[in-house]
Amino acid sequence: MTVATRRLRAAEKLLADVHAITSKEGITPSALHAMKLKLVALAARVELFPASDFAMPVAGGRSHPLLVEDGDGHGLYLTIGLPGKEAAPHDHGIWCINASVSGREHLEFFRRTDAGTQPGHATVLKVGEVMVEPGNGMAMADHDIHATRVVGDRPAVGLALYGYALVRFPSVAWYHPQFGSMRTTPSRRHAAAPA
Repeated sequence: MTVATRRLRAAEKLLADVHAITSKEGITPSALHAMKLKLVALAARVELFPASDFAMPVAGGRSHPLLVEDGDGHGLYLTIGLPGKEAAPHDHGIWCINASVSGREHLEFFRRTDAGTQPGHATVLKVGEVMVEPGNGMAMADHDIHATRVVGDRPAVGLALYGYALVRFPSVAWYHPQFGSMRTTPSRRHAAAPA
């Protein structure tokens, strides 16, 4: 059996497990934690993710689809972030779980502190952080605000499981704490809908 076939079967098993968890309890903190443990275990099977099977990004980062479900299903990706790649605080409107195959990515979590009544204005407060590295993952609920940064001198190679596939993401809100501002990107929900 080829590595690609074994990887696909492992991805299918992961998503079957995820659906079993969410069917039983929905998207709760305990369900997200249980799914995180499953993703961390899959990421530990480094033999399924040889570097030769995944092109490196030219700059910043790149996501390689491993298994993307139809309709409003989940999306599982192998992600590669080059050293120094970072993303400002943002909320992509859907739950997400990350686990590391190799390398390290530092995540900071924020809470919005304004009332959200003034367009383009927002204030956020840092409330936590985690290092996603081999053996350790991260789970976020819908609308959790987070910032990311690849640390060290090696690419961060990881697995990312999203409640929706990337092509069907809701609007993403980007926060700029130093300016007390925010902006949103258009939702991909309707653009990706079948005709």
